[in-house]
Amino acid sequence: MPGPADEIKARLNAVELIGETVKLRRSGRTFTGLCPFHAHTKNTPSFVVWPDTGTWRCFGQCNEGGDLFKFVMKKENWGFREALEYLAGRAGVELKPRTPQDEQREEEHKRLRDLLNLSVTYYRNLLLNAPQGQAAREHLQKRGLTPSTLETFEIGYALASWDAAQKFFAERGFTRKEMVDAGMIVERDDGSTRDRFRNRIMIPIRDGQGRVAGFGARHLDPNDNPKFLNSPLTALFNKGDTVYALDRARKTISASGVAVLVEGYMDVMAAHQAGFTNVVSAMGTALTETQLRLIKKFAKRIVLALDADAAGDKATLRGLNVARETLDHDYTPAFDARGLIRSESKLQADIRVFTLPEGLDPDDLIASDPNAWKRGIDEAAPIVEYVMRALTAGRDLDDPKVKGEVADEILPIIHDVADPVERDSYRQKLARLLKVDERALTQKLHPEQSRKMVKPPTRAQPSARPPLSPALPTPEPASPEIESAPVGVESSITESSVDRLESYCLGALARHPDLVAKADRQLREWKLAPLSADDFSHTDLQIIFSALKAALDQHHLDPGEHMQLQLDDTFAARLQKLLEASHDVSVEDRRRVEDVLSAVMRLRKRNIDNALHELRFLQEDAHAQADEELSHVYQDQIYNLVKALQKVTNALKEYMHRAERFGIAGLN
Repeated sequence: MPGPADEIKARLNAVELIGETVKLRRSGRTFTGLCPFHAHTKNTPSFVVWPDTGTWRCFGQCNEGGDLFKFVMKKENWGFREALEYLAGRAGVELKPRTPQDEQREEEHKRLRDLLNLSVTYYRNLLLNAPQGQAAREHLQKRGLTPSTLETFEIGYALASWDAAQKFFAERGFTRKEMVDAGMIVERDDGSTRDRFRNRIMIPIRDGQGRVAGFGARHLDPNDNPKFLNSPLTALFNKGDTVYALDRARKTISASGVAVLVEGYMDVMAAHQAGFTNVVSAMGTALTETQLRLIKKFAKRIVLALDADAAGDKATLRGLNVARETLDHDYTPAFDARGLIRSESKLQADIRVFTLPEGLDPDDLIASDPNAWKRGIDEAAPIVEYVMRALTAGRDLDDPKVKGEVADEILPIIHDVADPVERDSYRQKLARLLKVDERALTQKLHPEQSRKMVKPPTRAQPSARPPLSPALPTPEPASPEIESAPVGVESSITESSVDRLESYCLGALARHPDLVAKADRQLREWKLAPLSADDFSHTDLQIIFSALKAALDQHHLDPGEHMQLQLDDTFAARLQKLLEASHDVSVEDRRRVEDVLSAVMRLRKRNIDNALHELRFLQEDAHAQADEELSHVYQDQIYNLVKALQKVTNALKEYMHRAERFGIAGLN
């Protein structure tokens, strides 16, 4: 029985959904376009969508492919669950029966969101029309924010009243509890209530999915502290888990690979107004682990653009400590002499700092000289160079004790640099800055740290990826009905022969996990790659197989039960259906190995055949456009695939020959 993922894919039209991101054109039975996941120097399409199977592949630089889930996960930097929930909403598929508690919680959250959405409209109307909002309008005008920008960011105004907002919300059916839970009013110890936001510019804060979660509010009266007041922690809002304007900026950040962090809401608005739409804010100077991870999902480089004053420098250095300790990497914690955790790992993000000119905020610089802003971001200093500058500014570097203090502060950061050439370069630069022998800096570290700095641990390099993953779709004749079906319209859910083969393989492997090692042994004998997630074209099957492999690697002899514990409900249900469907798999060990090997090789052969067909078409297209360079690239891929196909074909022939000769005992 098909699971929710199958139903979602059956209801959604791959060409329409992917076509929202990629400009596609029909090309025979497929649609082609420019891959959205890598930069292009040529306009020859390398991205192919199969409308009948709902799958896609890039035959260019990415060399990746998959189903709709894989596309959305890669495009949005989401996990499978996020993609599942998004696509389920698009397809109108309910993922699982909800408990009464789930329904009650969802209804409560919906009420809070309705209240927050109403709040946006309420405050927005006051800014536009209320006489009391004149001071707010004048302030925003002085900041140089246009009406269009204020509309885009839905900026509003809260009256200088203790109860105007709660009266407005109550008249529209919202309870006191709902207002408190949404963070819109404050409940006093004596049971009375007051509006949380009064005489402030109201800035809606949205979560990663673009839903209003809370507000940031700027004072208009200098005596009304704090200057910025945010919504409290609620069921929908956690300041430390939110990045302001990331919902608007993430597309530009993903495309450019660069995220720029500024301190204030107004700085973000000014940047976006000027066309710099990769700018976001952590809503303060203290970056949290969650915020950094959210940004890192979309950005390869993170530029901190902070004020040049001492507070800005200190805030930046606090941010650096968070970044060094929280970004994804393999590490073993170590402690320096001052008891602070030093990571011996190498950062997986390129963090840089743009020090703003003295006395200028980001919006000031953008307004006065946008080219200087762009240049500053492009030329932002690597983190180590910034630390050297920040920690040596105003200090007497001729004083031997100061030299030692500076070295103590900077050397551990240099030691974290992954690239040995960069690491040596920074150490040399520090030695020149302090006017000391570089060997003295090396001796400054503890012996074990010194050895690691001189000879850093090497990381295993990933093996070269084969020119094409086995998990390519097998084309069937195109169906005009399927291609023209609008998004959200139900269609019958059927399994192709490839789907059945994949389900059979994974079901048999999950029910009899010992088959993985036995099949791998035979595949290696045939000089073929061992079983991998790429043998399956559906993302949910790939994730389940990866969980199976992880369970086996951890020596769990009953991975079916283990995976039930490790997978969420959606995958656990999918796995259970696979196990149920494989209950009739032969109990005879050698026959089971044969069955799995036969299915795997048939899948691989079909996938390679299909890839060759599409690559030959793309090569002809490149040749027709006189792009001989790309044509040669495709020719190389075709050559590699032909060799791979020959190996699979030979193995399949040997399998058939031995099966005929020895029957079910043909393989050992």
